[in-house]
Amino acid sequence: MRSAAKTGLSRRAKNNISCYLMCGLPVLGFFIFALVPLVISLYLSFTELSTLNFYSATFNGIENFKKLFSDPLFGKSIANTLYAMISVPLSMFLGLLIAQVLTRDLLKGKRFFRTLFFIPYVCSTVAVTLVFKWMFNTEFGVINNLLGTKINFFLKEKLFMPLMIFITTWTGTGYYIILFQAALTNVNPSLVEAAKIDGAGPIRRFFAITVPTISPTTFYLLVMGVIGGLQSFTWFQIICDPIQASGYGWGPGDRGITIVYYVYNKAFATGTGVIQGGVAAAAAWVLAAGILLITVLNFKLSKYWVHYEN
Repeated sequence: MRSAAKTGLSRRAKNNISCYLMCGLPVLGFFIFALVPLVISLYLSFTELSTLNFYSATFNGIENFKKLFSDPLFGKSIANTLYAMISVPLSMFLGLLIAQVLTRDLLKGKRFFRTLFFIPYVCSTVAVTLVFKWMFNTEFGVINNLLGTKINFFLKEKLFMPLMIFITTWTGTGYYIILFQAALTNVNPSLVEAAKIDGAGPIRRFFAITVPTISPTTFYLLVMGVIGGLQSFTWFQIICDPIQASGYGWGPGDRGITIVYYVYNKAFATGTGVIQGGVAAAAAWVLAAGILLITVLNFKLSKYWVHYEN
């Protein structure tokens, strides 16, 4: 009995060690790649840093935040980011609409269309943005050739952001289609049949049964879409790279500068030649606070429209 107890204890200890090892690796990764950079960036937000050497940082209190909120370019970056986030509800609406069509029994080739719509989402963001940049090129772009004009679309202030919204919507809609389609397949058919018997039409059934049933998926997509939208960067950085002799700068009327792009510019002196690491860290923390605030607000408001099955 004693030897069996020892064997059991040894086996339990081995199981505990293996569990700790498996759990410890992600935790260690979080500490190294998330927590430590967070602490460093928080410290840097209260320092003046003009090089990439963190040891040269000098404490300056809240001066970085004063510079940040007195910089008109930062205000424009916030406005541009919020403007670009129109693609989030637009993608969700199109995704739900197309998913609703793809769930119909009479539709043939569902897998083909589902794959077709999802391909833009899995494609490289850089490649997709470059393709659109070439399509709208002034000299050899296919759009100008079709229209018989020579318009530099990305240098027109009224056209720039609608084009960026179009690109991001075209890229991201496939993701919403897949998740909405999965949610729609879980709608209880007995509820739909009961609504039909009661005389409810398709539109009434959609808003009375389908929308509440898929509301948890909608809430998840909304939260993740808003978080991703507030971090818009790659598309704008490729179109408006001031290093290239393209004349784009930050876009026409500074339309191309988003919050994350602003952080990137300040941290690596893109187009300015002056590194402002402390200001970049402060802007990053303002963005993080904004994301946290909006996410908490979404969760608070979710109790009024998100319905979970009991």
